[in-house]
Amino acid sequence: MALAGSMVYSNAAEPTLLDPPMDAYGRTVNSLRIQLNAVCNFSCIFCHMEGTGINSNEMAPAEIERIVEIAAANGVTRVKFTGGEPLLRRDIIEIISRTRKHVRGDLSLTTNGVQLSKLAFDLKKAGLDRVNISLHSTDPSGFAQITGMNAMDRVIEGLAAAKEAGLNPIKLNFVALNGVNVHQIPEMMEMCAKEGVTLQIIELEATKTGEKTEFFRKYHYDILPLEREIAGKATGREKNMLHGRYRYTVDHLGKPLIVEFVRPMHNADFCMSCTRLRVTSTGKLKTCLMRNDNQTDVLPLLRGGNDTSSLTGAYRSAVGRREPYWRREDET
Repeated sequence: MALAGSMVYSNAAEPTLLDPPMDAYGRTVNSLRIQLNAVCNFSCIFCHMEGTGINSNEMAPAEIERIVEIAAANGVTRVKFTGGEPLLRRDIIEIISRTRKHVRGDLSLTTNGVQLSKLAFDLKKAGLDRVNISLHSTDPSGFAQITGMNAMDRVIEGLAAAKEAGLNPIKLNFVALNGVNVHQIPEMMEMCAKEGVTLQIIELEATKTGEKTEFFRKYHYDILPLEREIAGKATGREKNMLHGRYRYTVDHLGKPLIVEFVRPMHNADFCMSCTRLRVTSTGKLKTCLMRNDNQTDVLPLLRGGNDTSSLTGAYRSAVGRREPYWRREDET
């Protein structure tokens, strides 16, 4: 299976490329993570809302396209849309179509899957390559405990629609929660092997202050031992250049299964390999999920003249201010 990011969409425009900006740690950016909204029809107990607060503000499709256009000219080849829940936007197809014109690589979206059964084919037609579907439990009661919704059947329907529409490779996002769903990981592996989709096991994450809270101490589960176990019996592995994390191929019940681990806590390699810049639903360039102290508000520029030089300067300045959140001294 090809690495996400290796795909090329031939109808994308050829941007006028500038030398990619670089931060003080020698890192360039080739990936944009765009929060389309900050509302959701789920209420997952661990949700970080992309490091923003819940709000009803949204950028217009043309404004989103303009940011993507500037980013593409500065080296970005991959875009992921998130929320909130991005499929709640009624203009989501227009957003995908506008973005596709400027993105020559991977165009993906993270969703809770509830709307996928209705939108999968239109999303694919508009130019979306693939989806990540959040599924943090293998049983309806556990699903409801985590998400606050009795909607697991609709997520499974969305998965089937995504497969039929060709939104591949599909990843199922599974946040490992101590005492809640960790015991279901073998069942998730079986399900993903059967469905032919990637299982992405995600460590619960928090800020350096947040990891001291009762919530984090209660639910955090160290997935490193599990990754080592999977790595030890893998028949193959490949590196996801975003965060330098690995995906492993294992033989599971006679079928190939790809398992990827997202392990950010106290992980300096994860941060030093970050190739991403974030965009909030309110039009701010956000350098890191865990930081809100060095954002760049480009919405006034978009709505006050839309000058290419000013937007480019703001974008390159934001990239230059990126700093790794976790460093070697934090790996304890």
